[in-house]
Amino acid sequence: MIEIAVINESTVISDAQVQAMIPAFQTQWNRDLSAVWNLDQATFAFTPKDQQPPATSWWVVFLDDSDQAGALAYHDLTDSGLPISKVFVKTIQSDNSSVSVGATHEICEMAVDPTINLSAQDSSGSFWAYEVCDPVEDDKYGYKIVDTLVTDFVTPAWFGFKNESGALDFQKHASQPFVVLSGGYAQKFGQGGWQQVNGSDAAHTSKKHVKDAAPGSRRARRKTPLGQRMRSEAIASRRAKHR
Repeated sequence: MIEIAVINESTVISDAQVQAMIPAFQTQWNRDLSAVWNLDQATFAFTPKDQQPPATSWWVVFLDDSDQAGALAYHDLTDSGLPISKVFVKTIQSDNSSVSVGATHEICEMAVDPTINLSAQDSSGSFWAYEVCDPVEDDKYGYKIVDTLVTDFVTPAWFGFKNESGALDFQKHASQPFVVLSGGYAQKFGQGGWQQVNGSDAAHTSKKHVKDAAPGSRRARRKTPLGQRMRSEAIASRRAKHR
């Protein structure tokens, strides 16, 4: 069982609002995502500001402003090498996007590719990053778990897995493998290195990522050997407070 600590460091969303999302986080992971991607089950628990998360837990952290240009949220590694999802509430709200979709987007991608180093090869020889929500990331593709809107996500069939059949994404919006829906994007590695493939509407949303990968972003991390990657400093001060 994977333990996931949910932490609120944002000033614009209350602890109660964050806690209200947690049942949907857990239901999506354990009921929907794990069945499609054959994942271990997970338990989510809110960690108050005056407490330290369990040492072996993965983190979901709500923060105010993005520390990477163009990113509403992203997943990374903590300074202990464990997965973390950062959700930038002010930045998401400024984009008129859903905070719960942004959070579940990163949770789902963290679940499937926790170390940010997996990819699948298509028939032309290009490799596609295992970012399972990016191709269908727009809020309009999401679905509700009770009253919480959560992200759509692609299935192994979207990555062209041999002998895979059925829906290409959980909500059945996609029609072909390796095709990015409007408002979404994907990362592909070919002769020119890592490139971004945008859906038809991606150029019209502030959620698009910058052309050159920002330091610390997922695209930048994929270009950097594991031993040379810098660890996330998202809540280093929190760790220091409780030592």
